[in-house]
Amino acid sequence: MTQLEKRVLITGHMGFIGAWSALLFKLNGWSVYGLDDRSSYGERLYDVSGLKTLMDDERECDVSDLAAWQNWVTRIQPELFVHLAGQAIVPRAFKQPYLTFRSNALGTLALLEAARLTKSVRAAVCITSDKVYENSNDGHPFSETDNLGGGDIYSVSKSSSELLAKAYNHAHLAGRALNIQTVRLGNVVGGGDWSVNRLIPDLIHAAQGKKRFRVRYMNATRPFQHVSDVAKGISRIALSALNGSIPSGEAWNLGPKDNSFACVREVIDLFKEYCPDLKVVDDEEKIKEDLNLSVNVAKYSDHFSPPRDNSVEGIKRTIKWYEAFYGGASPIKLMEKDLY
Repeated sequence: MTQLEKRVLITGHMGFIGAWSALLFKLNGWSVYGLDDRSSYGERLYDVSGLKTLMDDERECDVSDLAAWQNWVTRIQPELFVHLAGQAIVPRAFKQPYLTFRSNALGTLALLEAARLTKSVRAAVCITSDKVYENSNDGHPFSETDNLGGGDIYSVSKSSSELLAKAYNHAHLAGRALNIQTVRLGNVVGGGDWSVNRLIPDLIHAAQGKKRFRVRYMNATRPFQHVSDVAKGISRIALSALNGSIPSGEAWNLGPKDNSFACVREVIDLFKEYCPDLKVVDDEEKIKEDLNLSVNVAKYSDHFSPPRDNSVEGIKRTIKWYEAFYGGASPIKLMEKDLY
């Protein structure tokens, strides 16, 4: 590919994972375009790090409103879509189910339709979640062949996104040379996440404000994975889709090394090593969510390479990032250090 051909559109580029992915693609010589509606809550790494100066162009609008951005995409002629936009906070999904489904499912539908209509686009990578799986909470690591499902709007919105990608791949491309991939993420951790109602950002907020940290489920398990592994995984899958080394219609679990996981209690204990005065109390406002989650990353590990960090290593790397950042280090330099 020539430099002019290396154009990627990242939806949700102002979000936590989007910012890390945008930087990685830029460092690898891509022209990077972004689409985001800035609807998520909390301070943004995108703003703090000044990533706007590295973007080739961006639009601020709702990804599900295809009419608002289709002409712009036609003008910039990207060859790759990376779809990260969506409502990613589970507690918010319980309070705003309609917004969550529209953002996640209809946003994916709009992205796939834009890819179908834009001839320059040769690959689309749609990011979903490990919550796409029908979960009996027995703790077994989910594989890509397990049944999709979900008992809440967040999970259903993500499994619907998977089904939409499958439908486009099977029935709606009409000979179009478009490679569609889906990537199912676990709980992503890393420096620069200040989202509301996420475990580590909430711990950071509590420590910074000297407030009590409220925990919903102390013994819940999650496949915590470092954002640098996620950004690199998305990039590897995208490049393989573009060069045709993986067939269209594949789904990939992207999680921590060795199918690892950690429980919330373990994360809090690790954080207390750096902030021993943190006060932890039980949150009386419980939501009905799956308590045991882990994913099998053998498919990704065998085809590409295993993720660098297991869950505990990823959490420790994250805590050190914040420690360095609040000590005055450049966020961009810290991101580059974790990416390479």
